[in-house]
Formats: sequence, C-alpha cells, structure tokens
Amino acid sequence: MLDRFIDWAHAIQAAQTGTHENVEVQLTESDPSDNRSARLDVDTPTALGRITCWESGDYDAEAIDLQTERSLYTDRGTLREGEEMSKKFSSFFEALG
Repeated sequence: MLDRFIDWAHAIQAAQTGTHENVEVQLTESDPSDNRSARLDVDTPTALGRITCWESGDYDAEAIDLQTERSLYTDRGTLREGEEMSKKFSSFFEALG
C-alpha cells in the first residue's frame, strides 16, 4: 500500500511543478523499519497540509489555516486495496484551497 501512496504522491508532486507557483509539495520517505512511512507535505500561502501513510495502509491527513492555526481538515483511517488515492484525498486538497 505504501508503494502505491508514494507513486501517487510523486504524481501529485510532478503535477504541481510549475502549475501553482505559490504551492510547495514535498514527499519524504522514512528510513527502513517494520512499518515504513512516507509523508506528503503541501504548503500554500494560506494553509499547510500533510498526509502520512504507513506500510500497513494506515494514514493520517490534516490541514491547518496559517493565520488562525485552526484545523481545516482531519482524517485518519486505513487505505483499502484498489482505493483511488486522488478520490480518497480530494477533500484534503479542497480544504487547502
């Protein structure tokens, strides 16, 4: 499941390059472990967001407003095999603006 998330995150990162000048997207992978993880950080002029996914399929997604420091989006769960990542996390990106 983690490899699917990483592939999807790379595609998100590539799609943002040159498209939105004020949006920064960065993928970070953990060191090898029993339950590796990767996180996708998204920084916009008004909000910060992060999706972390573990090898187990568990994920944690959150977005906060930079000015008010209030939560814009929070979701935790487990990704299912065959689940489309873009659809799963569309509300996350909508919350970021």
